Amino acid sequence: MPRDEHFEYVLPPALEKLDLDEILKQIPKIELSPTYWDELTIGDRTSLHVKVSRKMILLYAMLSNDYNPIHVDLNYGKQTFFKSNIAHGIFVLSFASGVVGSRLFGEGVALMGIKNANFKSAVTIDSEIVIIAEISKKYSLDIKEKTRYFVEVKISILHEKDQQIAAEGAATILVFNKSRPS
Repeated sequence: MPRDEHFEYVLPPALEKLDLDEILKQIPKIELSPTYWDELTIGDRTSLHVKVSRKMILLYAMLSNDYNPIHVDLNYGKQTFFKSNIAHGIFVLSFASGVVGSRLFGEGVALMGIKNANFKSAVTIDSEIVIIAEISKKYSLDIKEKTRYFVEVKISILHEKDQQIAAEGAATILVFNKSRPS
């Protein structure tokens, strides 16, 4: 008989204690301009460099409720093939959201999906990675008698040291067209 378990997530007390006003003060203010489909070019790209710390991995474990010892237990990590704790694959991939949502594009875009996400090599504590987002395709579709404009973005996450792929995938983004009727 298959297992059918139910768990309820509760924000860990250490995170629950954080002051929201203080958190909001730490969020950088960035100016985003509207992004329009007809102004984008295949090959447009941007990148982000990140040094993945143990603190980042532990905070993600707390937010995601994924406490697998490969991520959080230093002694366990040292005994593995990796000789260290490793970052959660989805955590590593999540940096693509910031690159796409506030670096490659500006306001007025929506992530519609991620496909072909693959995790190729582990990201260990203090690894430096580069997240690259590059427009690979533009297309439009008629949906409910309206034309919608989409961009596909190739996501590559590389180890900065040797350019080995840590993760990759593709994101589909809904974008406004400048010539659209108001």
